Amino acid sequence: MIYDYLNQFMNIYWLRPETALWRTLDCLALRDIQFLPPIVDVGCGDGLFSFIRGGGVLSPEYDMFSQVGELDAFFERVDIYNHYDSHAIPPIVSRKPDYQIDLGLDHKVSLLKKALSLGSYLQVQNCDANKTLPLENSTYRTIFSNILYWLGNYKTTLREFHRILLDDGQVVLLVPNYTLKEYFIYQKMYVNTGDQKWQWLHLIDRGRSENIKLCQSYDQWQKDFDEAGFKVLNHMPYLSKTIVEVWDIGLRPVSPLLIEMANKLSHHDRLAIKKKWIAHLMPLVEPLCELNWTTDDEFPPAFHLFVLGKK
Repeated sequence: MIYDYLNQFMNIYWLRPETALWRTLDCLALRDIQFLPPIVDVGCGDGLFSFIRGGGVLSPEYDMFSQVGELDAFFERVDIYNHYDSHAIPPIVSRKPDYQIDLGLDHKVSLLKKALSLGSYLQVQNCDANKTLPLENSTYRTIFSNILYWLGNYKTTLREFHRILLDDGQVVLLVPNYTLKEYFIYQKMYVNTGDQKWQWLHLIDRGRSENIKLCQSYDQWQKDFDEAGFKVLNHMPYLSKTIVEVWDIGLRPVSPLLIEMANKLSHHDRLAIKKKWIAHLMPLVEPLCELNWTTDDEFPPAFHLFVLGKK
């Protein structure tokens, strides 16, 4: 199962293998959770994660890095993936996911267009999850979200989840532990010390430390869930300190140049190099997936999987 997920994510994120690593571990944390319809994915982004998590397979012809914008502004915190090219080759689906998601919500229209092109969402809708969700009461049996910690008004969002959830439904959340930011090199070397000689690390952080609104302990999250009318049905801590430290840097500092070079290749050469690139990196990344669950016993994990139900 590890190889299947990792192989698919490496096919997608071949120039950012650290992203493939994290997304694989997200899927492994979720592997025993059954998503029952109707399903809403709040903060679906480009839909790639839920597509792969559901068992979907994309042809190697698909390359997310061919649809980027403003590469020169990468270190100015610009989201280079918030770009949609209507003339680009659409994703070639080799295998459809085992289930479809009834609705995907996101505040970025470009990403919603990408998500819809995968065919795994029946509908998508543009909305701000900080506000009242434009959905009816007691509608969904499964609410999935991996964006709660990016929101400035997350307690309102939790109450909205309670409102739209069926009485026998579940809310599936991936949220950070209080340790996540502590493992970021920018946080450790500059933010926590104020030492100006490390200020340049903001080029690696790119605003992530500021944009992540909250990282909380299990007890803090449980308190928030309780106040919103939820009980914890299932919980799993995951993502070791080692994993976060690898992900924190990875190929991020050079990725704009790698993407630019790849986008200048012919289609044939690009596919050939991509195949070699993935074959070379898999033996380096796959062992980290195995180690995620056994290393850093002295350090608390960086993330939580929570499954919630109504009290």
